[in-house]
Amino acid sequence: MIDNKNQAVLQPLVHQEATPMTEKHKAAEQIVEAIGDSYDVLVRATTVFPFTLFPDTITVDRSKLSITRRTFFKLAEVLSIRIEDILNVTANVGPFLGSVSISTRFYDANKSYPLNFLTRGDALKVKRIVLGYLIAMQKEVDCSALSTRELAALLDELGKVAPQEKG
Repeated sequence: MIDNKNQAVLQPLVHQEATPMTEKHKAAEQIVEAIGDSYDVLVRATTVFPFTLFPDTITVDRSKLSITRRTFFKLAEVLSIRIEDILNVTANVGPFLGSVSISTRFYDANKSYPLNFLTRGDALKVKRIVLGYLIAMQKEVDCSALSTRELAALLDELGKVAPQEKG
């Protein structure tokens, strides 16, 4: 049973729920949209098995880069970095394998976060897409209108060092 005291508290909430687009609903919609964007994976690469017993993974989506380091079965350390916080990305490649190193604005600016034993093509593709994303953000390009596949292809092209760079 609702007494007069509780009714006075609930009345503004009832009135607020009746309006079509409250601040609460707007915030909820924005969060749901952000969640949807985080499922748009632009590139994912996994380390090669014989060199790492428990494969590590690097994933780039529309809002962040995540490095998952696995140390044992069902054990992992996940490092997530917002794209805006990445200072630089480098790829070191050999004939078959490569590594990616991420430098960030936070954590420790002098320390990079390497991921070794990727395939050569994966290391170069991750570098190109992240670098392309950094360039696009620096030029204030709105990437939200592009589909995931189109965005990945355009960022890959933008992140190339030279037109003849091969993956």
